[in-house]
Amino acid sequence: MNDINPEQRRRNLAQAIQTEVATGGWRVESQTDESAVLAKGGATNHVLHLLLSIFTCGLWAIVWVVMVVMNQRKVLVLRVDEFGNVLRA
Repeated sequence: MNDINPEQRRRNLAQAIQTEVATGGWRVESQTDESAVLAKGGATNHVLHLLLSIFTCGLWAIVWVVMVVMNQRKVLVLRVDEFGNVLRA
């Protein structure tokens, strides 16, 4: 078949990771020779937003809701197959 060597597979994966981090704002959470888990977004500081909402008589709640929706955690899994193709999931 057209299997490629493990070093080339690692290079293909590393290049795909570099592209996602540079252009998509992803960060690497874990990585092996054959796969990587990337994430973006994160936790919203609900205590801070609650206090701001209380002090602004609820006006800040609109910003809070927008922050929760926009800051949801997203995960991308990259995997390289035996032919060197990088697959996204």
